[in-house]
Amino acid sequence: MKLKKVAAICDKTGLFHLYDQVDGTGTFERQWLGDGYAAYPIDGMPYLDPDNLCAMFDITEKRKEKLSFRQTNVSGNINWEDADPSEHYLEDPKLCLRYGGRTILPLRTRDGVTFIQDKYLAPLDNLDYMHLYERQAKDGGVYIVAKIGMVVQAVIMPMDLPDKDFMVLLDDLMRQCRDAMRKKALIPKRESVAEWEPGPLFREGADAGEAVEEGAGE
Repeated sequence: MKLKKVAAICDKTGLFHLYDQVDGTGTFERQWLGDGYAAYPIDGMPYLDPDNLCAMFDITEKRKEKLSFRQTNVSGNINWEDADPSEHYLEDPKLCLRYGGRTILPLRTRDGVTFIQDKYLAPLDNLDYMHLYERQAKDGGVYIVAKIGMVVQAVIMPMDLPDKDFMVLLDDLMRQCRDAMRKKALIPKRESVAEWEPGPLFREGADAGEAVEEGAGE
């Protein structure tokens, strides 16, 4: 886990939220740090509070005045454990979009499409081995967990999308894509082939030699 990237996310949002995870008897188990929209486990660290959190991330007093700090127990609405019988594997997103200055990833869940911000995956190590899962909260909502192996590395809340403005832009993009596809279909096939035909420098064997000789006296 790249904790400095977690801190950068919190700093940009303006909120450092520490979550204490306790068991059924109230015994402390672990801490999480997030910005209210995603949270990451803090393992192998001393117990943190807002004061030593600022010291760890070199947050100055001047900067601290512009930030918010919270410390609560984890929400009982979601499962913070590594295993959850409700979880469902999600295919890797095939595209990403820029909307409202944010890079977002569409995910196909059992209830339809949902979106998360790409930035919330940045703190994770070994992204090649990372997989996303949807889980169902006690109130019926959906949230996303990122795992590396069988271990949860992030809990991410979906964005409040789509909305009207998003759909207008997406419909316009789809219209432009359909127009581009129609225009592409009107191009004669042989012209398309000629456009991609390699020049003499990229041909192989005898054809390359003959092409060079033909052009040498021109």
